[in-house]
Amino acid sequence: MKSGWSRLVAILLLMGAGEGLAGPADEDWKAVVALDAGPQEQPGSPEAAAQMVLAHLARQERTLRGFIVGHPRDARIFEARLRLARLLQIRADFDGSEKPRAEARRLLDELEKTATPEQRPELDFAKVARLMRSLRPSSTAQRDEVLKVARDFQAAHPTDRRLAALLAEVATLFDAVPKTKEILLEEAQSLATEEELKFRIADDLKRVRRLGQEVPLRFTSVQGQDVTPDDLLGQPVFVIFFANFSPPSLTALERLQQEIAELPGGSVRVLGVCLDGRREVVTALLKARRITWPVAYDGKSWQSPLVRELGINALPTVWLLDARGRLRSLSALEGAAAKARQLLQER
Repeated sequence: MKSGWSRLVAILLLMGAGEGLAGPADEDWKAVVALDAGPQEQPGSPEAAAQMVLAHLARQERTLRGFIVGHPRDARIFEARLRLARLLQIRADFDGSEKPRAEARRLLDELEKTATPEQRPELDFAKVARLMRSLRPSSTAQRDEVLKVARDFQAAHPTDRRLAALLAEVATLFDAVPKTKEILLEEAQSLATEEELKFRIADDLKRVRRLGQEVPLRFTSVQGQDVTPDDLLGQPVFVIFFANFSPPSLTALERLQQEIAELPGGSVRVLGVCLDGRREVVTALLKARRITWPVAYDGKSWQSPLVRELGINALPTVWLLDARGRLRSLSALEGAAAKARQLLQER
């Protein structure tokens, strides 16, 4: 259950401090692997986190390049080059530069020519990951290409330990194609062995299976309003799950407010579910954002009965219900106003 902020911190935890190398191969490789331990401090803001990520990426890059230059015939050179390709792709995602992305592509193409059968799964997985990182969410063609490449990987490596996680991740691209999403998740569920992944997939399945169904929203808002399923009838309803500890949630709140401002006044309702732990944080956030619509809050964060019942495991999440209270979109933030207009025309 991660926000964009915690995912960013997770990236940091995969990176330690490393510098250029000039020693025996075994010692230098220990320095490469030590990068996985991550920094000891936690960033205090998204801006600080971004700066730390970039700094650690630079150190990791120097370390890997040092190993590759210093030990070109070492048995671990394939993994070192693969690690470098992954790192360059991540760096390109952060700074928007095409140069590291192009170098990563060249590295993978070169490894393609020399990969042994034992190395092939690692290379093929890296190619799938590269494609997913370059994906534009609005591109149906790219989404379908990712699915094809993932299926090719599954056919070539049916027992790979990462297959369940890969299928679950690809499923996140198919909110608009719920049948495909459900098939992918069911396959991932049958393959998953790690408990955390099993829980995540169970939540994902819970959400996709609610599509087209009425949503049992019943709560007393932090403002003191009682909300019942009857309140979800008569007009489209956006439901946003958010938290102050999730910076992407704050961006989502602003975007949703902007989208709703494009619609005729009173044509839609908005409800919120806040996962923060302290009431004063919630009330301060609502005041700062001028939010007056009802917001559910019980202080239990991810363990809230409402959150668990609905299978929410990522923030922000924005749902859209139709005038009969049925869940129509699991990912309604992108083009929210257009989605709402379509439902308004159906009435």
